[in-house]
Amino acid sequence: MKKKALSMLLAAAMTATLFAGCGSEEDAPSSTGDTNQNEDANAGDETQGDDEQGGDEQNEAPEDDGETAEIVVGLLSFFPVDTSQQDRIEAAVNEKMKEMINVTADFQWYDANTYATQIPMMIQSGEQLDAIMFTPVPAAGFSSFMSQNQLMDISEYLDAYGADIKAVLGEEGIAATSKDGGIYGVGGNLCHYGGEAIVMKKDVLDELGMLEKFENMTTWTELEEILTAAKEAGHPGLINSDAEGSCISPQPYISGSDKLDEAYWVDVVGDSHQQVYVDPADDTVKCYFMNEDYKASLVRAGDWYTKGLIYKDASTTDEYADAMIKNGVGICQVNAQEFGYEGKLKASIGSEVAVKFTGAMVKTAGASYTKFGYAVPVTAKEPEAAVKFINLLYSQNEVHDTLAWGVEGTDWEKNEDGAAVYPEGVTTETVGYHMNDFLYGDILTITPWEDAGLREQQAAKNKEVDASKYIGFSIDDTKVASQVTACQNVMNEYKPMLSAGVYGADTAAKYDEFIAALEGAGINEIIAEYQTQLDEWLAQQ
Repeated sequence: MKKKALSMLLAAAMTATLFAGCGSEEDAPSSTGDTNQNEDANAGDETQGDDEQGGDEQNEAPEDDGETAEIVVGLLSFFPVDTSQQDRIEAAVNEKMKEMINVTADFQWYDANTYATQIPMMIQSGEQLDAIMFTPVPAAGFSSFMSQNQLMDISEYLDAYGADIKAVLGEEGIAATSKDGGIYGVGGNLCHYGGEAIVMKKDVLDELGMLEKFENMTTWTELEEILTAAKEAGHPGLINSDAEGSCISPQPYISGSDKLDEAYWVDVVGDSHQQVYVDPADDTVKCYFMNEDYKASLVRAGDWYTKGLIYKDASTTDEYADAMIKNGVGICQVNAQEFGYEGKLKASIGSEVAVKFTGAMVKTAGASYTKFGYAVPVTAKEPEAAVKFINLLYSQNEVHDTLAWGVEGTDWEKNEDGAAVYPEGVTTETVGYHMNDFLYGDILTITPWEDAGLREQQAAKNKEVDASKYIGFSIDDTKVASQVTACQNVMNEYKPMLSAGVYGADTAAKYDEFIAALEGAGINEIIAEYQTQLDEWLAQQ
């Protein structure tokens, strides 16, 4: 299939689709010669299922005719990947994959906006796509693909070719992408320990003499004081953390109070549009936006925008926070951070950062496995080969590392401790390819960046994460699909500018318009349907 380059023009035009905020089984062919290398890296990780490792179940794989299978893979990227880099990385990956699993791939990288339109359109038109990512982009989220009946049940292929996937995710992880006895995708196994964090360039804080103030701040007012000082010193300010203008309360976090430790996380129970969450106090489904704390965060953003503390194009930019910090557009962002991510930020923006967590710490939930992951579309012509490929993303191997960091020896190399680093002479500005490792299946089996002990630390941190009381429950939007689409259109119209503070002193009035428009689009019908589903699920527990 002809390679599709990133379309920045289409991305700009489609702003409306932006972000919402083991051992192998004996008879299944091993994807690599080191399938069990993930055992040590994942030791103690509570997300793994003990029953899946080995076991007595014997699954006979379909016969292999010996011919190399060619698959088409759609991938989301937060960084531009030009055609020459695509071809180079693809060639390196295919050389390894052909040797390991006798599969080659046509990888097609898209920016988030293009991905959200292009992938669903390709499936709808019947084009060959054998493996795709599901993402936090609503139109390309797991629940969206499911509501459109665009994903294939891969149960039999997982039994035959997904030993590493099943070992890493376990029953809990697999359940998040299952429905009516079928398995329709596999979620990413991330470092689940983390939450909402404020990230700021350390060199700017050092210049201002405010590093200690930043590290010890307890209020948003103190952050405002730091940003004000930075502005007076000639530095840019706060930037959006996603492509929907989120500057203070990235979903699914809410930061209404001035006190940082009063920010909180909410469980959106598998809603990739993040229109609702469940209040654990009374098991009530609520609209994410119909929340006084959320409104307060928007008013704060409006005030900061008026004062020039927020990037003026935060509501419309196609770039993401890391790229904007690297390019000098901003110095600070508020976003979801997992343990150890600051090291990767240093690698991607070329500067050390200081990180301050608010009180909004995440819990393990169904959304932990449906935020990022992989699926096989119903248009797949090579589903067996697709699952073989996906399985490689759940064990330590060269394919996995190449997709994350590029070609070893050119884009990265291992230092004497076994960590990934830039080769001598290669920098953030000159490297040809460097991705986010959380995009590729099991983060714990990718060679860690700069910190050789990071994966063991992340696995240990996962054990400290509390589980949501609603883990195992995921909403089904099939019956309210038209209302969900209507509400998403309302979100596209209002949310980016509200989140970026563009309305300034008129924020409260625009917020009221936003809520009224959501009600007119059917948000209350959505809530009622999801409440019925939740009540039925709770009754069965």
